Amino acid sequence: MKHVKFLVVLVSMMFFMAGCEDDKIVTADQLPVAAKAYIQTNQPGASIVFIKKDKEMFSTKYQVQLDNRVEIEFDGDGQVIDMDMND
Repeated sequence: MKHVKFLVVLVSMMFFMAGCEDDKIVTADQLPVAAKAYIQTNQPGASIVFIKKDKEMFSTKYQVQLDNRVEIEFDGDGQVIDMDMND
């Protein structure tokens, strides 16, 4: 019985670790089309400084920092989740 509990804990930890990838810096080419279109339409003239991709077990998010100090968070489909305008 002790070995079964250990095995269950070990397998659970493996699934947890596999789902917890670190944030990765990605290029604009890897951003969903809807997110690129949103930026072009709503932040004309702004350039992307960096894009951080956060992939979790069941979801993906993109954090986009623009050169006009606007930060936009998108879901995996490119829909806006949150926007922050740093003054």
